[in-house]
Amino acid sequence: MNILITGGTGMVGTDLIQSLSIDNDNVYVLTRQKDKKNYDNVTFVTYNPTQPDDLSFCDHLPQEIDAIYNLAGASLQRRWTDDYKKRILSSRVNVTKMLVEAIATNRFKVGVLVNASAIGYYPPSTSIHFVESHAFVPQDFLSSVVTEWENTALQARAYGVRVVFARFGLILDKNRGALKLMSLPYKFKVGGKIGQGNQWYSWIHIEDVVNGLLFVFANSDIEGPVNFTAPEPLRQKDFSTYLSSTLEQPEFFTTPEFVIRFALGEMSTLVLDSQFVLPEVLIENEFKFLYPSLDVALDRIYKD
Repeated sequence: MNILITGGTGMVGTDLIQSLSIDNDNVYVLTRQKDKKNYDNVTFVTYNPTQPDDLSFCDHLPQEIDAIYNLAGASLQRRWTDDYKKRILSSRVNVTKMLVEAIATNRFKVGVLVNASAIGYYPPSTSIHFVESHAFVPQDFLSSVVTEWENTALQARAYGVRVVFARFGLILDKNRGALKLMSLPYKFKVGGKIGQGNQWYSWIHIEDVVNGLLFVFANSDIEGPVNFTAPEPLRQKDFSTYLSSTLEQPEFFTTPEFVIRFALGEMSTLVLDSQFVLPEVLIENEFKFLYPSLDVALDRIYKD
């Protein structure tokens, strides 16, 4: 099979490429780096994501692509200045526009477009259990980005492409992503609750993310939004307890919310907002989570 990936240097993209290459699929990775060396069955194709009208990269791709995994986008884990917020949006939407335009102009045929997204689509709530059938009007920056990103990808459906929105929750991995930063206070013995600690964290292990991406590709009945979260969300204070226990470190400290807001600015919503998100589509389609509970996930990350 022919698989096209954008955002191949990120945490999810890196692990997805590794998994696909083991399966002997032909993997094509769009990259801004020139002269990047191909290896095994992985081919790097140079493109310019700042020029959405430049489709010359298509000349180096096969005419038929079984799946596109569109994972490109600037990291959310830095302060959201006005300029950086523009980059967060443009880095996602521009690449997606390029892909849709390539499909619309018959530069290649595509079976399914799996477009990265985020549970930031859902509004903060301490009581609602969000599933994919819930629809909302954007209320803040992140939900506006997600909505525009998904709407752009959805245009591919008009050309016969199955479109899936992979709404990622908090992805857990030892040395990459949010958990690397979240674990630091515990290693310095100053870990603990953030505010009251009642905000819900909807998390997922990186291995379940990769397996889930392969699963939605293989299951042709799945389309539209798919929540990539474990079936057992936890409140932040309980997440802290599991993390401190796994790391064998105390959790005596409580960090006031205003300190987080001051330190992180608008990005603090990633830490402070409460979202109880369930993976209803994955569960209904009998996806098997390797790490359905946090204790199992953290043991795998830190003890195996």
